[in-house]
Amino acid sequence: MDPFIKAIDYPLVDHNQQCQQVESQQEEEDSVQLEVENESRRKHVKELTQSTVGGHDLFQHRQKIQALSEETNQYLKKNVYQNYMQFIETAKEISYLESEMYQLSHLLTEQRSLIVTLLENSLLGDKAPGLRGVEKPETKAKFNAEIAINLNVNNQEGRKRLTALLEKVEGCASVVESLTRILIHEGDMVELDPSDNCAIGRVRGFLLNDSFMIASWLPNKRGNMRYQYQALYELEGLAVINIRDLGPVKYAFKLMMFPDTRVLQCANSGDKKEWLEAFDLAKHLKIKKEISPTSLAETKDNSYDEAFNPFSEDESFTGFPNGSESSQEIAESIPDWVVEVADDMDVYVAQRDFEEAVSLAEKTRDFWDGASPSLINLHRDLKLKIDSRIRQLSEVLMNELRVSPDKSLQGGPRAASRAVLLLSRLGQASQACDLFLKHRSALLKHNLRQLKTEGATTLYIKRITSLFFPFVSDTGREISRVFPKNKVCASAFVVWSRNEVGKFGNNFRKHVFTSSSTLTTVAECVALVRSHSEQLIEIGLDLTFYLENELRGQVERCLRDAREKLMESIKLRALEDKWRPVNLVNKSGIARFADDMSEIGIASIHSWVYDECWVALTSNTINFSKAYLTFLDDALKMPSADSNIFVDEILLDIFQAQLKHVENSFRSGKYKGEAKFISRNASFLLHTVLALAQRRVSEVRLHPCPSFAKLRSEFEWLANDSQKITTTIKSSVSDQSFI
Repeated sequence: MDPFIKAIDYPLVDHNQQCQQVESQQEEEDSVQLEVENESRRKHVKELTQSTVGGHDLFQHRQKIQALSEETNQYLKKNVYQNYMQFIETAKEISYLESEMYQLSHLLTEQRSLIVTLLENSLLGDKAPGLRGVEKPETKAKFNAEIAINLNVNNQEGRKRLTALLEKVEGCASVVESLTRILIHEGDMVELDPSDNCAIGRVRGFLLNDSFMIASWLPNKRGNMRYQYQALYELEGLAVINIRDLGPVKYAFKLMMFPDTRVLQCANSGDKKEWLEAFDLAKHLKIKKEISPTSLAETKDNSYDEAFNPFSEDESFTGFPNGSESSQEIAESIPDWVVEVADDMDVYVAQRDFEEAVSLAEKTRDFWDGASPSLINLHRDLKLKIDSRIRQLSEVLMNELRVSPDKSLQGGPRAASRAVLLLSRLGQASQACDLFLKHRSALLKHNLRQLKTEGATTLYIKRITSLFFPFVSDTGREISRVFPKNKVCASAFVVWSRNEVGKFGNNFRKHVFTSSSTLTTVAECVALVRSHSEQLIEIGLDLTFYLENELRGQVERCLRDAREKLMESIKLRALEDKWRPVNLVNKSGIARFADDMSEIGIASIHSWVYDECWVALTSNTINFSKAYLTFLDDALKMPSADSNIFVDEILLDIFQAQLKHVENSFRSGKYKGEAKFISRNASFLLHTVLALAQRRVSEVRLHPCPSFAKLRSEFEWLANDSQKITTTIKSSVSDQSFI
């Protein structure tokens, strides 16, 4: 063995032995510590058992130890949660800082390009040496053809490339309309979700000299159409941010434009580099074009039109009228405030000063309406830019009215009328009206959901009617105020009101017309709806017929069910009727009976009382009178004028069934000795109960019911054998029928 290797082996062996010794010593120390801890635990338990008496004390000690354990666990959980929340907040702050650094880097790049452009375009024509070298040579080589196209907007090849988009992209006709728009670069990419970086879909980007267009890929091709137009973004409002390759997200960059953010991923690093260089080139050329309106292609072209030469010397000569007119049109200039309209509107929108933004848009619209066609053609790009800002302003105002889960729906109609008025001033009245009505529908739905359905049905219906009909009335007044002479909006409000009444009717039927609801409850609820619906007539909206149509079927069903129950009770009481007067035992019973009869409208019953506690009526007659008059009050509250005949038939059938029972008893030989008493009961039914029913019907309908008079004349002979007794009838004030 080599002596050098042998010399090295010994230290290695010694080192390994030392490590083993250290590990063994550590294990011995750990075991000793565990034994000490176990011994201390045993000692503590031994002391507790010696100091305690019985199992109850031990159980209490055990509970204390468990409580301390739970408290310690909770404390540890709180600490872990707090540290975890701090970790999340720190990660968010780092992410925000990284995004701001990217934005700052992009802004510095743009400022650098702007300074270079300003230095290159000297007023004296002299160029600073070395400034051209700032641009990357590979960028110039890559996009040399695009530079030539952008320098000459009339280049047929560039227009041909842009026009070819019509054959590939569906819905991009408005993009190709601009004569000054040139295609610089295009390519396929994958759009990612900005929040979780998941792939959304395949898109194709088209970079123009003044904007950037995104089109989505069509899985099912329609002829030559392969893409569907998505959006167009102006370069001035577009920020391109480079994204570092982190994890699965590679070769991506971010587009930031108010109020959207989009992340696009390229196929490789080369494509990403080309896109970033293309964006820099497009912005560089746009800045250069704004600073120097006369393009380089026009200066190099010898075949220019003398009529459009701004340095033509024949302006002062009268011998060339055509040249003079052209010179004057070119000499027209626009005010400085028009040039700054787009930037000013961005500032107003950012500050949410929408009134100033709309006023500026109206002022600009008046300026273009009064401008000459030559001036409009000369500044077509500026006009398109301003129109784009106005469209963005309209979209922002529409978003103010759109309903989303993260928006608050509190407030009255004037809370949304601000955006509606501004949209109307921008010429978007129909869209504003539609969004306003949708906003009101969402607010109404939200308010109705806030009402508690607990408690009595009548109380709940009173709440929703007190909310619904004033809400619709306020909406109609606001529509009339905001759109005073717009017939389309008025028609839209009528359709909206009818739909909302239909929804209200469905909700009403679901809560009122149930098996557990009594006829009195249904009548009170229907009367509430009809009385509150008169508020709509005050604003010129009469939906009475539609509301009646919503309720008629259920109301008639309730009346038929109540009729069947009353007819069945009449049959049962007729079988049990012995034609005996009622004994109320004492004067207090008579007083209670008088109060009961007074509640149904019969003010004085003393003429039917004899021997202090006897009533010359059967219990069948008394119970029928109470049930019939109560049913009459409920029936008069529910039907409309169209259902009066139906209600009259039901009222007539019920009363006729009771009189038939009296007639059968009178004709029967079984009750010959009670004929006079039967006649007195018939007299009470005809002269008191039926007369009271006739009066109530006349008060509600404002005309008498001929069916009652016919019924009375038909059975009048039953009461002729008895002495006619006059009974005081209480004048009732019933609810008016909803006509």
